[in-house]
Amino acid sequence: MTGHLRISPLVRSALFVSDLDVSAKFYADVLSLTRVYWEGELAGESLERLLGAAGGTRCRAKILQSGDVTFGMIGLFELTDPAPERVRKPAAGAHIGETCQVFYCSDLDEIMSRLNAGGYTVVCPPIPLVHEGRVKQREMTCADPDGIMINLIEWDPDAEARPELS
Repeated sequence: MTGHLRISPLVRSALFVSDLDVSAKFYADVLSLTRVYWEGELAGESLERLLGAAGGTRCRAKILQSGDVTFGMIGLFELTDPAPERVRKPAAGAHIGETCQVFYCSDLDEIMSRLNAGGYTVVCPPIPLVHEGRVKQREMTCADPDGIMINLIEWDPDAEARPELS
């Protein structure tokens, strides 16, 4: 290939949610994503074309970030007038075509307390990850209010060494 194409790290995940307020509460209460990078309404032909949405679609949005970091943000987008069809899946767990968000977390027991307090879905409670015969850090999986999977890896997010490098 020729040229010098450059691609940045992931800027944000754009999640299409059924209720912006319920989803924002989940991400604030469970993952402490309380800092709002941007929020407002989107509408118009460019939105419709970018999303392949029906004419007249409106969008309330809130983009959440962790601290001052502007990469790896979570964008919550509620589409209405008309609302798109909901993805149908048989049960919690992995399905082809889905995504699973992955975060480092210093304390999975605290996350479990937050999930239980909010009545949220736990797909797998904290367990030690066994990889290639070695027991590594603890991990767990939960789902947000719309069923989007989230994998949490127990590791200090500020540590220079990371589990995937050990």
